[in-house]
Amino acid sequence: MRLVELSVTNFRSLGDVQGIPIRKQTILTGHNDCGKTAALDAIAFLLGERSVVDSDISDFAVGEPARAALPSDEVEERRTVIVEGRFALSPTEEKALDAGPTLRMRRRHVEDEGSCLEWRTAVPQNPTLRNIPALKVAELRALASELDISLREDQSNVKASWVEVLEEHAAGTEMVTDWVVAPESVAAALPQLLYFKGDAAELPEAVVRSILTAKLREYTLREETRQKITDLEEEFSSLLKDDVVRLQKLIEERCTLDTFTVDPSVQFRPTVHSLSLTAAAPGQRAVSFTAAGSGRSRRVSLALWEASQELLSEETEDGVGGVIIAYDEPDTHLDYDHQRRIMEMIKASASAAQSTVIVATHSLNLIDGVDIQDIVHLNSRDGRAYVQSLGTEDDDDETRRFLSNMAVSLGFRNSVLLHERCFVGVEGPTEYAALPTLFKLAFGYPIQSAGIALWDCGGNDGALSFAKFLKKHRRTVMFLVDADTMRDKQKRFNIDRLSKQGFTEADCLFLGDPNELEDVFSDDQWADTMNAAWPRDDAQQWTAQDVSGLRVGGKFSKSLHNTLRQSSSSAPSGKEDMVVELTRRLRKPSDVPPALVKSFEDAIKVACEAGVAYWPEGS
Repeated sequence: MRLVELSVTNFRSLGDVQGIPIRKQTILTGHNDCGKTAALDAIAFLLGERSVVDSDISDFAVGEPARAALPSDEVEERRTVIVEGRFALSPTEEKALDAGPTLRMRRRHVEDEGSCLEWRTAVPQNPTLRNIPALKVAELRALASELDISLREDQSNVKASWVEVLEEHAAGTEMVTDWVVAPESVAAALPQLLYFKGDAAELPEAVVRSILTAKLREYTLREETRQKITDLEEEFSSLLKDDVVRLQKLIEERCTLDTFTVDPSVQFRPTVHSLSLTAAAPGQRAVSFTAAGSGRSRRVSLALWEASQELLSEETEDGVGGVIIAYDEPDTHLDYDHQRRIMEMIKASASAAQSTVIVATHSLNLIDGVDIQDIVHLNSRDGRAYVQSLGTEDDDDETRRFLSNMAVSLGFRNSVLLHERCFVGVEGPTEYAALPTLFKLAFGYPIQSAGIALWDCGGNDGALSFAKFLKKHRRTVMFLVDADTMRDKQKRFNIDRLSKQGFTEADCLFLGDPNELEDVFSDDQWADTMNAAWPRDDAQQWTAQDVSGLRVGGKFSKSLHNTLRQSSSSAPSGKEDMVVELTRRLRKPSDVPPALVKSFEDAIKVACEAGVAYWPEGS
């Protein structure tokens, strides 16, 4: 079971935040007190890993529609917290829970009454028939009498028999879809939660206990283990029978009651209750970690987070279960080298079949390392949080507006860019617009994740001066340029211009076959794009032969653009529009030309070998 969407009502600053998308890897970002930690704590409450305390309950929802579920005479007295999740199920879970590919579950807390887990499912329209197993024997008999239902001759006068006949009756009545108390089978299918906090107070003992408890609960999902636990629960329930009867009689006698029913439910949920850690530095005796310094504890906690990837990456039986790994400011007090480790750790954790990773952070380094569609931006107004996220169909204007809002809230500064591992300059807007999309299609992750900061040099000497500045301060700088750059003296980044700023041909990676980026795409790819985006006015189809003929003599991109303007009233405005449109139409990694993939692989190798450099003294 995997969490794919979260909605929260009346939990701290999250007054009414609906539809937060949760992907395999989700980054929660925003300014302080905007609701990032509240969202992680809300998930913990939904999964039964924490309780609601009075300080969690806000007053935002008082008098709002979310309150309507409460009886009218209680609206003014009790506040309600609701955390709802939409979950994706594996085929095995669909069958076991008799549900579709997704289901909705929520945990609802009513002030002074407590919390309960509910799910939205088909239930009898008659409310009295919706939670029959929770009724006491006397209540079951009264309900059966009201409905004129009696036991069959082969049934004993025990609770199980009354439940059976009443549920048979309920199944034949009119059904509706509504929220009801979730049965134990549904509650047991919820994902496990590993919640790592990045502040220095996060003790290694707590991290180890969380990891091992998650593994224990994962083991309970195995078929042979589930059966053993069921047998134990039944055995202990049987052992309690005599004690229950004695307790019932004592209460009936001392309180002068006709009947008093006790119906215990025994459930085993394994947990690592406590543990102790010791460590020995080289040449020293082992000491308890309670005596270790905060620096050592922080390093060990980070190592433990990394180790959790391996422990939790195994797929559970038949795709059942799952784990949510939540990190709250994981890069707190870490230098850039350790931040890179965190980024790699998060990517590795999210790639495991059964895991979902959710990270609350201010770190621009973490934010730049993921696809923008995996970022959820939280903001607040008058103490109340609201959410922005980028959908897959959002246009460029929405993308830029989203990035702008996020940058303002984070206090984005150009100096942050100077911490990137490798800067790769491209000649102009065409390459800058197309290459990130082509890189992600080829490798499945954004170019930033490879430690590459791509930037548009704009074809001017000012960009070369900036590149010289970066190189002077021990940054790794490369240029991804057209293949004819070294030959064509009219090119802005020809070898003479580069050498004046201290760069050589060895600092360049080359695009084009034989000359420019446009050349690497096949005749068929260009013809398909032309027919789809810029059809001929004479209704004829563009063919690969039309494109092939333009490659002979002259500059291919210029010839192609001129041909489009002459034959199509919808011709693109320039080279950038041509290349970007073709790029958008590519669908498979194999669609990316091999020559371009080779250039990308060379750039990745440079970034991996660049490592982390520090500013020299006095710079």
